[in-house]
Parts: sequence; structure tokens; C-alpha cells
Amino acid sequence: MADKKYIISLDSGTQSVRAVLFDDCGNEIAIFQHKHEPYFSEHPGWCEAHTSDYWAKLCLCTRELMASIEGRIDKSAIIGVGITSQRTTVFPVDKDGAPLRPAVIWLDQRENENPPPLSRKARALFKAGGLAETMRMARKRSLYIWIKQNEPEIFERTHKFMQVSGWFGFKLTGEFKDSTSMMVGYWPIDFKRQDWHSLDVAYEGLGISREQCVDLVEPNEVIGRIHAAAAHETGLPEGLPVVIAGGDKQCEVLGAGAIDPHIGVISFGTAAAMEIMTPKYVADRKMRFYTWPASVPKTWDIEMFIYRGFWMVTWFKQEFAHREALEAERRGVVPEVVLDETIRDIPPGCLGLMLQPYWSPLQEDKFAKGSIIGFGDVHTRAHMDRAIIEGLGFEFRRMYDIVRRKTGYDIKEIRVGGGGSKSNVAVQMAADMFNVPVSRMATSEIAGLGAAIDVAVGVGRYASFEEACKRMVRKGQTFNPNREAHKVYDRLYREVYLKTFKALKPLNKRIARIIGYPADS
Repeated sequence: MADKKYIISLDSGTQSVRAVLFDDCGNEIAIFQHKHEPYFSEHPGWCEAHTSDYWAKLCLCTRELMASIEGRIDKSAIIGVGITSQRTTVFPVDKDGAPLRPAVIWLDQRENENPPPLSRKARALFKAGGLAETMRMARKRSLYIWIKQNEPEIFERTHKFMQVSGWFGFKLTGEFKDSTSMMVGYWPIDFKRQDWHSLDVAYEGLGISREQCVDLVEPNEVIGRIHAAAAHETGLPEGLPVVIAGGDKQCEVLGAGAIDPHIGVISFGTAAAMEIMTPKYVADRKMRFYTWPASVPKTWDIEMFIYRGFWMVTWFKQEFAHREALEAERRGVVPEVVLDETIRDIPPGCLGLMLQPYWSPLQEDKFAKGSIIGFGDVHTRAHMDRAIIEGLGFEFRRMYDIVRRKTGYDIKEIRVGGGGSKSNVAVQMAADMFNVPVSRMATSEIAGLGAAIDVAVGVGRYASFEEACKRMVRKGQTFNPNREAHKVYDRLYREVYLKTFKALKPLNKRIARIIGYPADS
């Protein structure tokens, strides 16, 4: 193509917001980032944030980005803005789009002790569909029910319940819209149709009305253009097309170019996820994996989720790795560099040390607990660190085997992102665990790149997602599997990990009954 074009991606995560400028070949030209104010907890388990901080930090990023390209890049060469954000961070707004209370972050653990009773029709339909337990859990965690019961005056004033993505879109364009690819978890969505549910009981069950839901758009659809007031606040060009690409995890899959279901994507983030994009809808009523609308229209992401993911490595660092932290400070590097050095020569299998990474329980098993077995006098803190990473790998393998049986898709390669993907040990371990090549991507901002690809297709820069991925996505370093290491991991997985998983299930439930936790055991 003759003239170089540019796309701005706005990526709001749990800890920070970033504005990234990509060119139409996927090169990262500039990035500006500002951390959010720390979330606050007025009660144990609550996680809330001020929405004003989200917008203020976004404006800081965009103004700095635009100032940095002044005189270097013609603003008319920028063809659009793409938005991606953390998912299920929700807050109510009034008719003017003004937030009525702080945002409730996806980490929030509040629950409804006594949800209102369902109608007879709703109970019968959920029971007939095999969804009675799923709906019971959803109602227990429904923020809409919680606000209705605890903040009724706010519920009455609520025009729309919004996520960060849709609210940014509103602030930029004035439109109450959000992407189908942002809709996960506790929304009354018909995920197969990728639209709001046609049955009234879906809204009754979750405690929200259809009128309180924003309009849904496809992930590459232009929702509107930046109006004058937003241009003044953000420094972005007035009239620029805006696309809400979708959730951060969905955009990571697209940003990795994984539009073929035989390519897996692992996000080594605080909450770790493994995903594949599929052209067919496949769901699991036991919620052993999730199926969400993808960031490519009329496709789905199958998501295998470990809630505490690489948070466990951070936990280990804080609780046990003081010596390594001091050494890192002395050398002027981050502690992860030193930790990687301490575990890279430990052989696969950690000399018999194995870990199950359930520091938070599974969705399908509230009694699941973490475990470490196989300790011997040869083991050190370093072995425990490596066992955590191997445990995450074993768990991804267990969940993927469930997906493979239900879909028939065999993964031929894996692409990785997230903070943990900077670890050579972690990436090599994934290659050895799955016995396929694993590649880092050329940019670490793969969620932002996914949003940029949605814009590129949405405004017609590229005719298809296949063409856009071919032009904009590139791999970085590739790690090939070690045959001998895979043999060790394969036997440990089949002969030990899976059997440990089954053996501990009744014991974990017995523990809960004895100590009274979880309380409803």
C-alpha cells in the first residue's frame, strides 16, 4: 500500500491504561502508560475504583502520545481508535453517562446472601435447561442484584450498566454501545447468537432489565466518531472513527494472529488464560472452560482460565524470595531475572516436586485447594518456584484435554503473551509440556495490536482479518519442544497429576467440612 497509515489502541487493564500507536504493518511506534490509582476496599473482599481516574489517566496517555508525534506523523494519517479493556469491571451510569458510583472491579468478591426468589416460570426453565446451579451461582455474584438490594436509589437512577470499554466509547462518541466481544460472565447474553437474550427470565435471573443494557456492536464496527469535547480533553483528532474491539483476552488472541483453531494462545498474566478461536460454538455446562464471543465477528474464543495464574509467582516472590530480591537490587535488575536463573537448570519434574495451582478454587469445584507433593531433602526454594510454573502448565494441559475432546481441535502451535512470557523457562516449559513450538510475539502489546487489527478491518484498510493478520502480526523468538523433557512431563501428567487431581477432590471436601470453610460446605 502506498501511504503509511496509523492506528491508536487504548488498552485499559486492571493496573494501568496504555495508549499505543501502531502503523498498518503492526509496528509499535509509540506507547504511553499511566497507572491507575490502587483499588480500594470498604469491606473485606470488595474491589472498587474511581471511574474519574480511568478517564483522567486515559487523557494523560493520549495527550502525551499526540504530543510525541507532533511534527513527525501527519494526524490525517491516523485512521481510527480501537478500545480494549479489562472485562466485567462494571458500574451504573445515568442518562448523561455520568457514573453513579465507583466501578466494581472484576476481582471483587462480594456476594448476595438472599437474592430475591425467582418466578415459577424462571425456575422451571432453568431447571429444564440444566442451568439451575449455574444460575444460582450467577445470582449469588450478580452486581445488579447487589445494587438493587443495597443501593436501591442508585438502581432506580441507572440508565445503563457499563464496562470500561463501553464507557470510554461513550466519552469519545456519545454512544451507549459496547462490543459483543466484551460480553463475558454475568450478562444476560445468548452467547451462541452473540446478542442480548430473547427470554425475559434471563434478565429476571440476573436482576437487570433489557433497557439497562447498552446496544451491542460487532468488534470491528465503527460505533461513532470523536466529538469536539472529547477531542479537546484527549488531544485526539476530532472526527476519528472509534471501534470497541473487545475484551483484553479476546484481543490478545487476535493480536497473536491466532484466527485458526489449531493455534493456541497462552497469556502468562496475573490471571493466566489459554485460548483458541473457533468458528463454531461449543459450550461446557460444567464451566470447565468458557466460550465467549471473539474479537472477530461470528466466531468464539474458548477460554481455559486459571484465576490466580502468574499471581502465584508474585506470591512466591513476596513470601519466599527475599534473597533473590536483594540480589536483583544489587545487580539493578528485576527479581524475575534472578528467579529465572535459579530455576533454569532444574530438570523437568523438579526432582519429584509437583504442584496443583488451586490457590483459588475452580469454578466447577468450590472445594478445590492448592497442593504441593513430593518434597525431599534435595528441594530448595528454587524447586518450589519451578514447580509453580510446571503446575500451571499441567493444569492448562488438563483443561485443554477437555476442550480437545469436545471440539476435536488439536493444537499445532502456541503463541504467548503477558508478563510471564518474558521468562525463557516458562515459555520453554510450555513447549515441552504440549510438545509443540511456542512463540513470543514481536510486540508484547498483543491486546492493543488485536484492537488495531479490528480497526484496520473495520475502516477498510484491509479487506479481511486474514489479510490484516498477515500484514500486521509477526512472531518473535520461537521455542521448540525438547523430546526428552516432554516424555517426563507427559508421564507425570498422565500417571501422577491427573490421579492427584481425582484423589484430592474428596479430601478437600472433607477438609471444608471439618474447618467450616467454605461456609456453605
